[in-house]
Amino acid sequence: MEPASANREDAISKVLLVIGLVLVAGAILVYHYSPQFQPGTTASSGAAADSGIQIPPRPVPEIRGKPVADFRLPDLNGKVYQPADFKGKVLLVNFWATWCGPCLIEIPWFLEFTERYGPEGFEVLAISMDEEGPEVVKPFVEKLKMEPFTVVMGNEKTPELFGGLLGFPTTFMVDRDGKYYSKHQGLVGKQDVEDEILILLRQSESSGATESDAAGSPSPEISGSNPPG
Repeated sequence: MEPASANREDAISKVLLVIGLVLVAGAILVYHYSPQFQPGTTASSGAAADSGIQIPPRPVPEIRGKPVADFRLPDLNGKVYQPADFKGKVLLVNFWATWCGPCLIEIPWFLEFTERYGPEGFEVLAISMDEEGPEVVKPFVEKLKMEPFTVVMGNEKTPELFGGLLGFPTTFMVDRDGKYYSKHQGLVGKQDVEDEILILLRQSESSGATESDAAGSPSPEISGSNPPG
């Protein structure tokens, strides 16, 4: 009887151990996937608001509101582009190179955004930093179907015009007034870029509607020039 009892106790111990492991795993999953433990989610924001904790807003980039660099850069056929050529556009300026791995990840995103938001006034200025020149860049542009972009060639002084770069890719967002909105060094999140595109496009729409309303509304002098008799 003693061996049977020992075997029974051993089996019970194993069952209890398995149950314990399952409970621990379940607790970890609940903790990991519960919204209240995920920063930036609605649940955490609501909990913070309920508890009186204020989540600080994202800091405004120092570059925001400053005029875009006064560049003069040739495209792959020699045509020179400058900021005035993009007047009234929401512009994404991207420093890239054919040998840059993270750049290859971003390019399809930017093509998607160009197709989706191009009709609303969005454009991409892709500044290639390939030292070999257009001979290397042209086949690459054709292969990745980058024709919707304005692809230009940068030089050793171009990064300085944009305040210096730590590496590639580096992406700038520029509003319709030709002023910087943001700067992203390294691979940027796809959603982050799209959010900024939408912000700049909607800001433009709002300002345009305000100006239109102001132009269409009668001035105080006119509206009061014919008082009721």
